[in-house]
Amino acid sequence: MAALLVSVLPLAVGAAVSPTLLALQLLVLTGSTKPLARAWALTAGAALALGAFSVLGLTVLNHLRPAEHGHHSLRGAVIMFVAGALMAALAVRSLLRRPTPAEQQKTRTAGRLEGAPTYWFVGVGAIGMAVNFSTLVLFLPALHEITRSSVALVGKGIAFAILFVVTLLPVLIPVGLVTVSGDRAGPALDATHAFVARHSRQIGIVVELVFAGYLVWRGLAELP
Repeated sequence: MAALLVSVLPLAVGAAVSPTLLALQLLVLTGSTKPLARAWALTAGAALALGAFSVLGLTVLNHLRPAEHGHHSLRGAVIMFVAGALMAALAVRSLLRRPTPAEQQKTRTAGRLEGAPTYWFVGVGAIGMAVNFSTLVLFLPALHEITRSSVALVGKGIAFAILFVVTLLPVLIPVGLVTVSGDRAGPALDATHAFVARHSRQIGIVVELVFAGYLVWRGLAELP
């Protein structure tokens, strides 16, 4: 069980470092119309999308040729290499693309969100998670680590629950703080929102490059 968590947690942390999803949640929480209700609706939507992706990922992984248990697996190496290449491609895209995701949200999304009904934010959260490619690219290898593990089903379930919750932290932490602290969280939210808006692209590039290298390293270690 400990070995499984050691293999899953780094990928879960990488999946959780999502400036785009965090910026979207902060944008909602700093709004003037029902910010808390909208933020929880967004969180629910993100969780539903991640749950759907989990079902799809588990279905695909379980239908592949059974992976070898242990430290070496050709299938595991291929998955890590492909994920690493995708993360590198995302880093290149982030370097070349303008405006940044946070700037796009500010200029194109803020006005639409302000007048939208609360239930609509379930869809906003689902779409935000579905287009959050760096998170999904890291989430899938973590799922693979769980499916190929030799631990009992209960242990796999615990590892998946940890992976799922950690991945949702960018939306869970802000809305949780506001739920507990109320208006006292306002200054911290404003400061965090400004920081993420200014540095979203840089954060994304660093995360994508670091985990591209990490996934390649994991892939090399998987080679039989």
